[in-house]
Amino acid sequence: MPSDDCAQQPSALDSDSEMRALANEHLRSLVQASNEASMRGMVKSTSTEILQQYNRQPLHVRSRAEQWELPRQEIQLATKLGEGDGGVIYQAQWRGLEVVAKMLKTASDRASAIDSSVAKADLINEISLLSRLRHPNLVMFLGACTVQEPLIIISEYLSGGNLEDYLISKRKGGRSSKPWQPPPKLVLQWCIELARALCFLHNCNPIIIHRDLKPANLLLNEDGHLKVGDFGLSKVKELQKIAGTYRMTGKTGSMRYMAPEVFLDDPHYDEKVDIYSTGLIMWYMTLGERPFDRVPAQVVAEKASATMLRPDVHMIAQVGGPRYAALMERCWDNEPHVRPSAAQLVDELESLTAEFKGKKGSKCTVM
Repeated sequence: MPSDDCAQQPSALDSDSEMRALANEHLRSLVQASNEASMRGMVKSTSTEILQQYNRQPLHVRSRAEQWELPRQEIQLATKLGEGDGGVIYQAQWRGLEVVAKMLKTASDRASAIDSSVAKADLINEISLLSRLRHPNLVMFLGACTVQEPLIIISEYLSGGNLEDYLISKRKGGRSSKPWQPPPKLVLQWCIELARALCFLHNCNPIIIHRDLKPANLLLNEDGHLKVGDFGLSKVKELQKIAGTYRMTGKTGSMRYMAPEVFLDDPHYDEKVDIYSTGLIMWYMTLGERPFDRVPAQVVAEKASATMLRPDVHMIAQVGGPRYAALMERCWDNEPHVRPSAAQLVDELESLTAEFKGKKGSKCTVM
C-alpha cells in the first residue's frame, strides 16, 4: 500500500501539461536573456550561457523539462530497507518494477530542523547529480518526485544488497566469526567496476567527486556486479566559478575511509580523495574485513592523518601479489599527486586481470 505521503493527489500546478509549459517558458526566457547579453557585447556563447542559466533553475522545473518527474500515486512503498539521520529507504513498486525509493523523514521523525535542512539539501544534491549521469557501474536513476513534499528519488533495486552486508553474510558463524575472503577473480571484478565508475565521474566536465565511498555504498546486482550508489555527499568540482576560487567543505563522508586532506579540512582537496578511499576498500574486498575493524572510525581517521596509519599489506601481497599490494599502497599514499588517477587505476587493474587469467590453472597469487 502506498504511504499517505505518496498517495497525495497532484495539485493543478502538478499536471504534466502545465508543468511542461512552465519549464518551456523558463527555457524561452533563458534564450531571450542570453541573446540580450550577447547584444551587450558579452563574450560567452549562447549555448554556454543557456546551460549555465538552466542549471540554476529550480529542480522541479528541470524535472519536467527533462521528463523525469514521477506521479506520486504510481509509487507503492513496501519493505523498509534502512534509514539514516534524515532519510528513509524503501523497497517499492513502480510501473511493474521493483525499485528503491529514498525519501526524507516526516517532521515527527526528524531530530531537528537543522538535520532536516541538511538532509533535504543532500537529497536535492543527489537528485540533481544522478539525473544527469549514465554509466553501467552507477546505480540507475529512474526518476523523482520534486513538486511536493516529501522529496522522493527512485532508483533501480539491486537484489545483492551492499558490499559490506554481503561480505558479513558470507561468514559461516556470523559477524563475529572469521572473515570470508572472496575468490580472487571476483575481487578483481569488483575493483575494476569501482575504478570504471570513478573514471567516468572524474572525467565529467566539471569533475564529480563522490566523497563518501565505502563498502556500504557499493551495491551488487543479482549477478554479483558492482555499482556505486549514494551520491548525497557528492560534489561537482569547478576550478573557477564566477564568485572566485572553488573551495571544498571538509570532514564530509565516512571517517574510516576518509582521506587525510579531508579530515584536516584542506579546502582545496580534489578527486584523489576517492582514490584514497578506493585503496582501503580494495583491502576490505581482498581480505573480507574492515580496515582496523576494532578501532573506532574517528580514531582511524585521526591516526591516518597524524601518523600516516595504514593497514598492513603483508597479507595482501600473499593473496594478491606484490604488484597488487604496491598499487593499493599508491592509492592511499599521503600525497594526493602520488595516487593514480581513476583512468590509471583501470589500466593497471585490467593488466593484473589479464595476468591472472594467464595463471588461471596454477595455484599462485591473484596477480
